[in-house]
This record gives sequence, structure tokens and C-alpha cells, in this order.
Amino acid sequence: MKTILCYGDSNTYGYDPETGFRYPYEDRWTTILQKRLGDEALVIPEGLNGRTTCFEDEIRPGRNGFAYLEPCLHSHGPIDLVVLMLGTNDLKIRFQLTPTDIGKAIDRLIRTIKMITPQKRIDQKSAKILLISPPHLGENLCDLPYGEEMGFERGIEYSKRLGPIYEEWAKVHQIDYLDGAEYAKPSKLDACHLTIESHHRLGEAAAVKCGEILGIKPLQGCH
Repeated sequence: MKTILCYGDSNTYGYDPETGFRYPYEDRWTTILQKRLGDEALVIPEGLNGRTTCFEDEIRPGRNGFAYLEPCLHSHGPIDLVVLMLGTNDLKIRFQLTPTDIGKAIDRLIRTIKMITPQKRIDQKSAKILLISPPHLGENLCDLPYGEEMGFERGIEYSKRLGPIYEEWAKVHQIDYLDGAEYAKPSKLDACHLTIESHHRLGEAAAVKCGEILGIKPLQGCH
């Protein structure tokens, strides 16, 4: 059995923008991934609301994704594949980051995964990595109170620039890449968090990609 660690933010946690709580277990993209890979893999969801790539949030402590990554990798090792999807929270206006800055932070996380995961594996090889660029912020962000925190038009524009930057870093590190925006769209309620339908589409796409990486044929008819 292969071990897959999904390391992300509220869209990996499964935040429901309608209730402010969490989508049912069966509707989260990590669960769709698990169902499609069946008994061939163990999918570990490590999502946290507000998690950044590597930046401290003075308003929401404990959200630094870099600070928790190393102990997380040790805790769940040995790991065969890390699915990394972070960056949306870095767009918040209080961080004043550019898409290039966020890309450099992703580079740091990838390097950490490559450094830590071999320590927990008998073959001393790094876990494989699937980098997913986060879905774009919704075009209606400017009409919502939440839009101020995300920088209105700036946040929308910057979210669209993350994909090409992430893809370049994936090429640099010779890891796999998936454009999350091709499969998932945010809810119109807050222009940020995924709809149930998007969770299902992203989970299906991730299952195909993870299956290719690990040599697992995804199961059919698991909806």
C-alpha cells in the first residue's frame, strides 16, 4: 500500500463557505482520491484553514506551512507521494507578496520534502511530489466583503499568475504538476473556497495523476 500525504489549506481541509464548517467526509477531494485509488493507497488529508506556504500570520497563529511541514513529514513517514497545494492564503493583502514571492516559497517547501522524506524510507529516496497550483479566485471577489482581505482585483490577477510560476518550479525540480484551476472553481459565496462539485472534479483529476505517478489504476464507478 502506498502512502499519499495531501498538504494544503482550507480547500484541502474541505471548508464549506455556506455553513462555515466542513463539507461531509465523502465530498472532500481527498476522499474522492482515496475512493478512486481504493486499497492500493492510504490518503492522509493534512489541510488547515488559513495555512500559508511559509509566512507567519499575526492574526491567525499556527498557519505557517513551512514550520509544520517537517514534523508532519516525520509523523506520517514513510511517504510515497506528497500532494502539495498551497498559496491562496499568501495572496492576502496583509502579506504584500507577489506571485514570484509565493513561487519561491513553494520552492522552499519542495526542497524540504526532498530533504526530509528520504530519512523515513528504507530505500532513502525522496517521496514523489505532485504540485497543484490552487484554483483562481472568483471574478465576483470585488463584490464581496471578503474581497478586501484578498486584495480585490489584485488578488484575482495574482491568483491567475500562480499556475505558470508553479509549473516552472515543477520543471526545475523535475516533479509532477497539475493545474488546479482547470478542474476546480470557487463558490460564488466567497470567491475562494471550492464547491462540492469542484471537490469532486479535483479529486477525480488528482486520482488519475496520482495513479500515473504511483502505478495504480484508479477504480471506476466510485461516485
